[in-house]
Formats: sequence, structure tokens, C-alpha cells
Amino acid sequence: MSSRVMSRPRARRRTSADTAPDATLFGPGFVRHLFNQMAPSYGWHQWMALGLTACWRRQAVQQLPALPPAGVVVDLMCGGGELWPALRRRLGPAAQLHGVDFAAAMLEQAARRQQSAAVHANTALHLADALRTPLPAAAADAVVCAYGLKTLETERLLDLAAEVRRLLRPGGACVLLEFTLPRQGWRRWAFRQYLGTVLPLLTWLSRGRAALHRYLPFYAHSFANLDAAEGALLAAGFAEVRQVPLLLGCATALVGVRRD
Repeated sequence: MSSRVMSRPRARRRTSADTAPDATLFGPGFVRHLFNQMAPSYGWHQWMALGLTACWRRQAVQQLPALPPAGVVVDLMCGGGELWPALRRRLGPAAQLHGVDFAAAMLEQAARRQQSAAVHANTALHLADALRTPLPAAAADAVVCAYGLKTLETERLLDLAAEVRRLLRPGGACVLLEFTLPRQGWRRWAFRQYLGTVLPLLTWLSRGRAALHRYLPFYAHSFANLDAAEGALLAAGFAEVRQVPLLLGCATALVGVRRD
């Protein structure tokens, strides 16, 4: 798919088919190209989510156990490093952080963040697939991932869980954050309305590259909860696996510990 087609998607009437993600949306090539195109406007999603994404990141990071002052943390699908401010507040500047993303344009945004503040000095960037990183085995105290799981099909969640386990040393913990639909009640109805009506309207009004965010509801609709991801962690041998609903229940942190 050409970058021209993706950079300025044509507005059209929303149909019921829009709520059912097409399989091609989950192809690694499509996802990589989408986020490369979306990188310059990626910060726009904070406004789209009324600032809640940053709040959920802070809450998710609080689920990490106490780590050594110079602990090693791997941030998979790190994007532009949006999780790093919360991580640094939790871990301090001495922690060694590794950011991994396969979208070069997103990693360029992360590099700008790294260079903009001394607190990110102990940060290394890796242009790589989160499912097959070049990082050594059993060297990380923690592995984190924010808002990347929804772009993975169920079978690839198993590959992700296996890679997270490989990266962690015994006793290391993972925290995986993702948008989720509240299980029931008015919040579930309200979030579905937001995904199905408000978000597409906002992205249509934005036009230009910011309108690429209209693809995100496809992923959110298909990723109602973290049950499949939880099953993948359990299948990979993780213990103490639990889902932690965050503010309003529209995001959940999945926590697990590697036990041999």
C-alpha cells in the first residue's frame, strides 16, 4: 500500500463492516507502515482520549514491583517513548531502559525524547520486532508494553509471551497495558459509543495525517479484553498472572511474573 493512500484516507460513510477488523490490518507490514505514517501525529491520541492514556500509563507502571536501582527494563513496541516519563518517575534515572519498536519513524520520535532530557540518558533504542528482539535472554528485571497488544492476532500473542519470558530473568515481572471494553454497565456502552461514533468523527474532522488514527477503532473493537493475552502468559509459564482494571475500566494492566 502506498504511503500516499494511507497518509490521506478518503472520508466515507461509516458502515457496520467498520466494526469488524479486516485480517490485513494485523499484518506486520501493514501495522509497521501505519505507525510509520502516523508517527508525526501520534501525540494527537492523547487529546482524542481526553488525557486518559497518560493516566493509564502511570497507573500501569505502578504495578511494577520494586526493582534494583540499576535494574534493566525492556519497553516493547515503545513507540515514541510515551511510557518513559512514568517509568523514570517510578524507577529513577539509573535504571537501564531498552526501547524496542519495528517502526523506524516511531523510533525517531523516541530518539528525540531520549535526547531532550538527561533523565533518559540510560536508554538504548532497538529497531526490531517485539516478537524477536536482539536483546539477551534472562537479562531484564521487567518488561513493559503499552497499547501495542491490540495490533497482534491471538496466535501472535503466544509469540509475544514467549519473547517476554525469554527476556526476563527468573523472578522478573511484566506489565502489559491495553485499552479494554468495560465488562458491563454504562461505561461499556459509553466506550463503545466513543469508539464507534465520537472517535471516527474526530479523526474525520482532523483530516491529514491525524486522520490515520481512524484505524485504531478497528483494533480496539477486536481487543475487548486481555483474556487471550492472559492465557498466552499462562501458557508461557508465567505465575501470579492477573488483570488490573485501571481508571474507568477502559484500560487494563496485565501483570505476570516469570517463575522457573
